[in-house]
Amino acid sequence: MLEHSRRSEAFRTGRPLVVGAVTVVAIERTVSHADRGGTHAWFSIALEPYALIVRDAAGIRALGTGEVAVSIEQLRHSVPELDALLASI
Repeated sequence: MLEHSRRSEAFRTGRPLVVGAVTVVAIERTVSHADRGGTHAWFSIALEPYALIVRDAAGIRALGTGEVAVSIEQLRHSVPELDALLASI
């Protein structure tokens, strides 16, 4: 019987953390996998850190948590609520 597999990925913001004049916002990546076969089904969800947004006296910048560089513009495209959050901090 044919196997059916699905994968989805989404990004979301964490709650801003304010320490003195510095604000840090975590960007989280959620990945879900679902596989279905004739006699079995399997499902998993992973939540992992993706980037940090830092706002301080030097401005706003993005720091990737992995080896890939991350930009604010890339995050604005991937995280729908990010513009409203940045305007509020």
